[in-house]
Amino acid sequence: MKTINVGIDLGTTYSAVATFDEATGRVNILKNGIGEEITPSVVYMENGTTLIGQEAKDEQASGNINTVAFYKSMMGDKNFVRGIGGKQFDAEGLSGVFLSELKKQVEAANGVQISGAVITCPAYFNEAQRQATIHAGERAGFRVLKIINEPTAAIIAYGLTGGGKKTVMVYDLGGGTFDVTIAKIDGTRVDVIATNGDHQLGGRNWDKVLVDEIADRFEEEYGVNIASNKEDYTELTVRCEKAKKQLTSAAQATISVRSEGYTGSYVITREEFEDKTRRLMAQTILLTEQCFDDLGGGFGWNSLDEIVLVGGSTRMPQVFDTIKEKFGKAPMTIGGKVDTIVASGAAMQAHLCVAGSITLSATGGGARTAGGAPVTLTISNDNIRDVTSHSLGMLAFARNSTDLVNSIIIKKNSKVGEPYGRDYNIRGDKLEVYVMQGELPSPYECTLLYKYEVTGMQKGKDNPLTVFFQYNQNGVVDVSCSLKNGTPLHVKKMEVKETIDELIERLKRERAEAERKMREAQADITFFIDVSGSMSGSRLTEAKNSIMGFLSQSDLSRTKISIIAFENYCTWLCTEEKNAHSISAGVGSLTANGGTGANPFAEYLQNKRLSSTGKNIIVALTDGEWFYEEPAIESANLVKEKGVIVYAIGIGDANEEFLRKIASKGTAKKVDLSELTKTFEEIAGTIATEAGGSDFPTLI
Repeated sequence: MKTINVGIDLGTTYSAVATFDEATGRVNILKNGIGEEITPSVVYMENGTTLIGQEAKDEQASGNINTVAFYKSMMGDKNFVRGIGGKQFDAEGLSGVFLSELKKQVEAANGVQISGAVITCPAYFNEAQRQATIHAGERAGFRVLKIINEPTAAIIAYGLTGGGKKTVMVYDLGGGTFDVTIAKIDGTRVDVIATNGDHQLGGRNWDKVLVDEIADRFEEEYGVNIASNKEDYTELTVRCEKAKKQLTSAAQATISVRSEGYTGSYVITREEFEDKTRRLMAQTILLTEQCFDDLGGGFGWNSLDEIVLVGGSTRMPQVFDTIKEKFGKAPMTIGGKVDTIVASGAAMQAHLCVAGSITLSATGGGARTAGGAPVTLTISNDNIRDVTSHSLGMLAFARNSTDLVNSIIIKKNSKVGEPYGRDYNIRGDKLEVYVMQGELPSPYECTLLYKYEVTGMQKGKDNPLTVFFQYNQNGVVDVSCSLKNGTPLHVKKMEVKETIDELIERLKRERAEAERKMREAQADITFFIDVSGSMSGSRLTEAKNSIMGFLSQSDLSRTKISIIAFENYCTWLCTEEKNAHSISAGVGSLTANGGTGANPFAEYLQNKRLSSTGKNIIVALTDGEWFYEEPAIESANLVKEKGVIVYAIGIGDANEEFLRKIASKGTAKKVDLSELTKTFEEIAGTIATEAGGSDFPTLI
C-alpha cells in the first residue's frame, strides 16, 4: 500500500483531501467513501455509530439532533461544547472525530496510507484556533506537517503557473468564514502582502437570513415559534441551505416547513434574498477595503491584476456581480473548482514540506510557453512567503502612566517566520512576558495568549537582554530571549489562569508598591562633559542631544542632575538640579575650547556632597586622551571606593583602555557618534532599574 502525504481543506461546510503526484507533476483530488471529491463537514453519533459526510448530513436534514455542523468556526473557544451520542465535545474534538473518519474513508477508497498532512485554516484564525486545528489533526492520527492559510493555499494552486508578474487577490467566502488575501506573484515566487477577514462570517450567515425569514412567516401564519423545536429547526436550517443553492441558478425557490402539525410553504425570490443579505455582502467588501488600507500608498481595486473566487459560497451570483462591479472586470474561478482549489494548494505545500521542492506541470492557470506547450515549474519552500494575520504584542505599562497597553511588536501583515525583538535591561533574575494578540492598544480588545517566564539572569546585576517574538510557519507564536552578549536564556511557556481584569488589577497593585519603593530611592547623577577644542561642531551638538535624551528617560522627581564641563578647567553648569528648564539651560551653555588638562574626578571629590539616601552616579563623556591620565585614574578610583558608580563613554579618539580604568566594572563603552544618544538613553534605563521598581515591561 502506497504511503502518501496530503493536503486537507478542513472546511466549515465541506472538506476536501488532495495529494500531489510526483510522477505526473499534478494534484489529484482524493475521493471519499461514496466516490465524491468533497465531504460535508457534518458529524453524526448515536448508539455507538459514527457517521460523517453525506450520511451525517442526511441525518441532519431529517432533523436528527445527534448531528453537529458548523463547529469549525468555534475552534479554540473554551466555551463551545456540544453533546452528541451521549458525549460532550468541543470544536477541536469534533474536528478530530471528523478528520479521523475522513482519513479512514480516503485510505480505503484510494488504496493508500496517509502519513503527513498540511491542514488549512482561515487566514484570520488566531493562536488558539490554529493550535486547536493542529491538535485535531494529531488526534485523528495525522502527522501534521504544517497549518496553512486557506487563501494562501489557493494562491499556491492558482498562482504558480509561470504567468509572469501579477498582483492577485483571493476572495474566500466559505460556509462559516471569510478571508481576503493579497499576494504578489512573480513566476514561481508567491509573496503574500496582506490579509484580513472574519472567522464568524460565511455562507451560514446567508442561510440564517433565510431561516429567520421563513421562521417569521411561519409564526405569523400559525403562531408557532419553530426555533423552540430543535428537530424542526434543524430540518429548516438544512432546507434553507438547499434553497440558497437553488437560488444560484434559479430566480426563486420554495421552502417548506413543518412544526406542531402545521405545514407552510413559502417562495423566496433571488431578488428578495439578495436584498436581505446585502449588508452581509457589504461587510465582506468593507473587510476587503480595510485590507487595502493596511497596505497604504493608495492601494485599491485598480491595483489588482486578478481576483480569484474561492469557497462554495462564492457561487452566489451576488458575489460575482458585486466583485465585478468593484473590480471593473469579472473575477476568476479556477476551472470551477472553488471547493477543491484550497486542498490542491495544501497538497502542493505538503509535498514541499517533505521534499523541499516540487516540479509542477502548470496547467491549472493555463500557463503555456510561446509554442503552446504546458509550462513545467520547479518550486522550493523559499518561494512561498506568508504574512501574519494578527498583530502580536506584549502587555506593558504605558510610559509615565499606570495604564497597561498592548505594546505591538509584530504588526499585522508582517512576514511569517521572521523574529522581531525588543530590548530591556533587567535588574532582577526573572522577567514575566504576557503575550497579546490583536490590533488595538487596549488589552481588553485583544486576546491574552500566554505567559512566558524568562529566567537565567544574574540577580542584582544589570541584565541587558532582548525578547524575541516570532510567528512560525504555522502562524503560531514562538517566544525566545537572550542576553545582549548572545547567551540564550530559559523561556518557559505557561498558561495564564487569571482573567485579563484580574491580571491587570494585580499588575497595577504591584506597580503601585514598586513605585512607592522607587520614591524612597534617589539618584544623584553628575555628568562630566569634555568641552576641549576637539569636541566643537557635531560632537558637542550630539553630546547636548544625548544629555537631553537621557533626561527624557529620567524621572526628575527622584533624580538630581549636576553637570561639570571640563577642558583645562572645570566649570559647574548646574548643581543637584531637579528643574528641567534649569538643566536644559546648563546643557545649552556647553561650549568647546582649550585642552583636557583638568581632572573632573578631583573636582568632584573636592566639591560634591555625596547623597546618603540614594545612588551617586557619574556619566563621563570624552573624545580623546587626557593630559594627566594617571592622576585622573587615581581620583576615579577614590570616587569608586566611596560607592559612586562611574559610566565612561568615549567617542572619536578616546582611549578604550583609559575608559575602562576610570569606569566601574563593565560600564565603559566606546561608540560611534551616531550611537551616542541611544547609549545615553540605555544608561538612563539602567539607572532607573538600579534605583528600584518593577521588572515588568514599561514602554520607553
